[in-house]
Amino acid sequence: TAAGIPDFRGPQGVWTLQRKGLPLPKLHTSFVYAKPSLTHQALLGLMQSGKLQYICSQNVDSLHLRSGVPRSQLAELHGNCFAERCKKCKTEYVRDFEMDTVGFKQTGRRCTKLGCPGMLVDHILDWEDALPPAELKATEQHASSAGLSLCLGTSLQIIPAANLPLRTVRSGGKLAIVNLQATPKDKKAHCVIHARVDEVMSVIMQQLDIPIPAYTRTDRVQLSHTAKLTSSSSQQQQHAEEDSSDNEEEQQRQQAPHDTNGVSRPEAGAASTDSMQKASETAADGKAGSMAAAAAAAIGSASSSSWSFTLCISSLHGLSCPLPMVASASVSFSGAAAAAGLKPRQLSGQLPWRLTRSCPAGLQQVALQVQFALVEAADEGRRSASVQYVIDQPQQVDQQPAGGRPRSTRRAAGEQQQPDGSQVFEFVTQQLYYTERQQQLIAQLQASAEESRRAAPAAAEPAAAAAAGKPRKRPSSKSSA
Repeated sequence: TAAGIPDFRGPQGVWTLQRKGLPLPKLHTSFVYAKPSLTHQALLGLMQSGKLQYICSQNVDSLHLRSGVPRSQLAELHGNCFAERCKKCKTEYVRDFEMDTVGFKQTGRRCTKLGCPGMLVDHILDWEDALPPAELKATEQHASSAGLSLCLGTSLQIIPAANLPLRTVRSGGKLAIVNLQATPKDKKAHCVIHARVDEVMSVIMQQLDIPIPAYTRTDRVQLSHTAKLTSSSSQQQQHAEEDSSDNEEEQQRQQAPHDTNGVSRPEAGAASTDSMQKASETAADGKAGSMAAAAAAAIGSASSSSWSFTLCISSLHGLSCPLPMVASASVSFSGAAAAAGLKPRQLSGQLPWRLTRSCPAGLQQVALQVQFALVEAADEGRRSASVQYVIDQPQQVDQQPAGGRPRSTRRAAGEQQQPDGSQVFEFVTQQLYYTERQQQLIAQLQASAEESRRAAPAAAEPAAAAAAGKPRKRPSSKSSA
């Protein structure tokens, strides 16, 4: 197809070549990196102009959504290999990576809707699966009320989807079919064009004077971090761990140290006896006043304490989800952080990517840059992206709650530690304009039509000569004058 993805029943389709015993077609691009075709974007233009109300697709490649078509105006009768749905509340999540399963199997992720613990399943129909009832019903309603149903690039052989356009005809509307081969519904159609859909849509958009919208792909990456104050002994240990972690797997497993013993005491001399006594005298509860002063002392001593942080680079869809457009990331430091000796590092491999660094006392903020190397599927000139991220020194270790009982920092099994800060970055990875391609297709069609017109008289001459050489039949004597 024009999007670089093989079809099934076309001249070079998977099933067509399979029946002939020929090698199967090769993918020009994967589903993950495929760009919408001119026809995809032309349909978006018709929808934006108010001429197209609804699209029913039998493809699972998500290209209609990628083109910009609203989900509310699209039925995906055979599913979407980039989508998963919650079994409990039916919420749909459209990802930027393909599902690993088909047939509504669990993907291993959970619904993130508040109050819903449901498991997510893929949204790709297998052969024995029924069509999604809600989307099928919506398509039936739109087909029955449409003035025109336009069937593009479909063999119209799979039931019940193939019968949906006939609802338009039965309701008094018209049916137009554009496909390279004949279809079983051609006799019911008011217009049949055996041509490539990009060619036909190029002419239609020109005649309607509607521009074809450009396609822009934007990818997103999430950066987050955790940070904590450290003692001198733990800082030395942290430095040793950083120096020894030379391979990526060890770097990904490395986590910032976590204090499970509750509250760290403020350093000696951090608060004077007078201030502590004053806090005790003014507090209604002597114990609570003592704790408030301890917390204030911890905050005051933070600027003179060493600390550490762990940077995490991940997909917005989940920590372990892939980043299809990102091959690797290089983290470097600038300003005071670079002067303090924080080492740069390149990250790649299995996500999430983590980087842990120790910071000396007095370094109150870390400014870092992340340079992303993108895959070759990104447009030339867009194969790198740079972002900046700032991490502030934490103000205290773990604050002890009122009552004097240390707060537990242990987490339940499987529970993720909440980051101290996070930021989402987005960058354009693909962009495609269709005007030049549209003009090329129209020029080719015009040249082909002109060639056919020139060939028509030449083909007619032999037939005319043959007709002239035949003896004329004498009229019957019984014929009238």
